[in-house]
Amino acid sequence: MKRTTVFLTAAVCMLALGHAPAIAQSEPKPEIHVIAPAANPAELRKQANDYVRRTGIANSSDPVARWLEPVCPKVVGINADHAQIVEARMREIAQVSGIKTAPPGCQGNIAVTFTNDARALMRQLAKKAPSRLAGLTPVQRDQLLTGDAPIRWWYNSRSQGADGMKTANSDSLLAGAQATDGNTFSTGIGGQSAIGHGNETVQAYRSTIIGTLAVRALFKATVVIDVKLAQGRSLDAVAAYAAMVAFAETTPTSQPMPNSILGLFDAGNVYTNPTDWDIALLRTLYSMPHARAGWKQRRMLVSAILNPSAAGDDQD
Repeated sequence: MKRTTVFLTAAVCMLALGHAPAIAQSEPKPEIHVIAPAANPAELRKQANDYVRRTGIANSSDPVARWLEPVCPKVVGINADHAQIVEARMREIAQVSGIKTAPPGCQGNIAVTFTNDARALMRQLAKKAPSRLAGLTPVQRDQLLTGDAPIRWWYNSRSQGADGMKTANSDSLLAGAQATDGNTFSTGIGGQSAIGHGNETVQAYRSTIIGTLAVRALFKATVVIDVKLAQGRSLDAVAAYAAMVAFAETTPTSQPMPNSILGLFDAGNVYTNPTDWDIALLRTLYSMPHARAGWKQRRMLVSAILNPSAAGDDQD
């Protein structure tokens, strides 16, 4: 059975003119590249730490954000046949990583847009729909609007209780609260907070102090692919990159990513499919306890990279 390899060219986006990119036939390639481990254990641990740190995942004390609802990628900007290739590739990676996918015909929560000018598209979006970029820092916004990355992305996330309860504005909890010392309030109901001042709080009962009260959930991800800047890469490779950044809350970095599909645009890159490190990270991200401090989750991710064959096993 032959595998169709589509290489990105500017023609990919010329749908109105009915153009189509050149297509090359090749034998199916392995879906996952296996990284040869460093002979020195200390060097291997350093590489694993660098890998996790450069993804930007779990780089703070907050729990990592991940999808709690099944993912549903939707691709626009290329013809239907090529869009199907990208969506299918993303679903394949989700499946092998233990990430739930919604059935066909689902309402998209991951938007993948191909364009010939990502900067112009982002400027237009910022002007016409600024709420889409709400919550981004000035640096993140600037990278999206003026950067030269072939692929750029951002997320919409929310905090909710570890037991599934959404956060609430704590001012609403002051209703019915009884004054104590004139400065604080108490509802007299165990497990509730009434701190006020507009803070987001979680009302929850916990029988343990090991976990965190709140977790972060992704509910929308947007990936914009500049075809001109990504020209020459295969559609499969670009789809794998899009899947990686859509499924894990990664942060763009100027540092090389030598052991990852995230190094697709690095000089000397040799990977066009996810590596076993990438898959180990995704599997662990979706199998490890969600309600844990970021530093503890980071240790779990590094451990998974050191032993990819065990990634996905329950950890604590």
